[in-house]
Amino acid sequence: MISFRHPLARSAVYHSSSFGDRRRAHLDLADLLREEPDRRAWHLAAATVGPDQDVSTALQHTADRARRRGGFAAAAAARQRAAELSPRREDRARLFGEAAADAVFTGQLGWVEHLAAAVRDCYDDPALLREAALATGRLMSLGSHHTAAFAQLMRVAAEADIESSVLLDALAAAAVVRYYSGEDSQYHEIRSLLSRVPDEPASAAMHSWVLAVCDPGGAGASLVPVLPKLIAETKGDHQRLTALAIVAWLLDQTALAARTFDEAFDQWRAHGPVPDGLGCAVGWTRLDQGRWAEARSVAADIAATASVAGLDHAEACARVLDATVVSLLGDPAAARRLVDRALSLVDPLESRSVAVFARRALGMAAVAEGDYDTAYAQFRAAFTGDGEPVHYHVSHTVLAELAAAAVRRGERQHIAELLERSVRRLGAGMSARLAALIDRGRALLADPEHAEPFFRAALADPAGEQWPFERAQTRLDYGEWLRRRRRIAEARPLLSAALETFQRLGARPWIERARAELRAAGIEATGAVPGALAELSPQQQQIVRLAARSLTTREIGERLFLSPRTVSSHLYRVFPKLGITARSQIRDVLEGALPDTGVQS
Repeated sequence: MISFRHPLARSAVYHSSSFGDRRRAHLDLADLLREEPDRRAWHLAAATVGPDQDVSTALQHTADRARRRGGFAAAAAARQRAAELSPRREDRARLFGEAAADAVFTGQLGWVEHLAAAVRDCYDDPALLREAALATGRLMSLGSHHTAAFAQLMRVAAEADIESSVLLDALAAAAVVRYYSGEDSQYHEIRSLLSRVPDEPASAAMHSWVLAVCDPGGAGASLVPVLPKLIAETKGDHQRLTALAIVAWLLDQTALAARTFDEAFDQWRAHGPVPDGLGCAVGWTRLDQGRWAEARSVAADIAATASVAGLDHAEACARVLDATVVSLLGDPAAARRLVDRALSLVDPLESRSVAVFARRALGMAAVAEGDYDTAYAQFRAAFTGDGEPVHYHVSHTVLAELAAAAVRRGERQHIAELLERSVRRLGAGMSARLAALIDRGRALLADPEHAEPFFRAALADPAGEQWPFERAQTRLDYGEWLRRRRRIAEARPLLSAALETFQRLGARPWIERARAELRAAGIEATGAVPGALAELSPQQQQIVRLAARSLTTREIGERLFLSPRTVSSHLYRVFPKLGITARSQIRDVLEGALPDTGVQS
């Protein structure tokens, strides 16, 4: 075995040798590596100077294995080299195109463009050229220049045959850009081309995707009844299943979206990790469901990979998702830092979805601080001066919060008019979630003696349990309204239910508000979730006590003679029992509540 003191020495020896010597060394190594097909394929490729179908095929198998592991860069490199060694021009073009599709998820636009140019150079098949151009457009959409990405994708769609899958794929990618940008003119262009697509069962899922992404309100009435059937018919196709899960999220079918995401992700894992750019929708779904720790985990994963790959829009989406959770947990300063990072990555006029999500996060951070003037300004900025939504989907999610802030600001009449205008715009396609938010807003904006029917309407639909934080906010508002009218017996169950939800979620500012309302209603609320401590084993109680003292996972493990992984596993299982979603909440929830376990600090 020869070892080198420095990698440059190894490189110098290699490159100073003649090609013949290097070729013989690669062939010798390939012969020794028959049990390691991927390394063997690369040594054979390094020893090959002309077209060789066997080596090209071996590299294609290497690329397939790399993709299943989530190694998109390795897969793209292997397919690129397989293309260079393929004897037939048609195969070279196809492999360059497949390499470009894999390279999309590396974020290296220059590489994707180089591979797309290689397709053009070696073969003039229009279908392959469009596939390569589609890969370029998809990658551009994950960056920050959505106008250019949309133009690229629409050129591909306009040139595609009506029967070609490329047409729907390009329109589907263009719909994503339309969602990111919020630009209405783009929707009209997409609809014009979508009308050319034959209405066939095979294309139903993607057709639904395009309509829902472009216009959730308009598509909701017709899509919601058939969505479960479309999902059932898409079993086994992880890409289509993911698309329909996103449709379910957009249409506020949150429970269905969560189940479909879980099924789709299980299938993705069988083929390799979920590509960057698909994860934020599942993160928002987790947030809506009250699974905040999972939402933060999704955001962290996307932000880390997108930052390395230079996928600015994907990273910005992840940052505002995380900022929203952090604001609800009661850390406004951290939320503002995350929003600042997100907005530094995009142009708000080209990425209206990020801009409005950012406004929502900043508004909730201000609410957490009790700064309702700032909250009002942030929520109001989700609409134009004349009341039009800045983003056709995200803006409507702040209507109830805008109403709450407006009441404290004395802007009741103006915002009541904006809310009713939104109701007319949403029409029959309004989801149960939006209906509940609007009824909550109407209740808050109404004269006090006329508010109760709206509170009851906001809580009437059992579907509202899909959105626990929003449900708890409405219960808190209604309980407060009842208490102020001295209907204490009716107020207490609502306030208690709201507090229980806020404690389970870890929504610290809302916990304090609910406790104050309960005290005013004659009930002194405890800090811990009822019954939670009884569910902890003695060892879990030891771990929680030490974690509350800010010891690290490793330090806890050293004291209790456990591995860090075991400690982390126990904490992961303890969080739901305590009704928290972050380690920083342990001290507040458990202060003085655990019996002494004999662990010394």
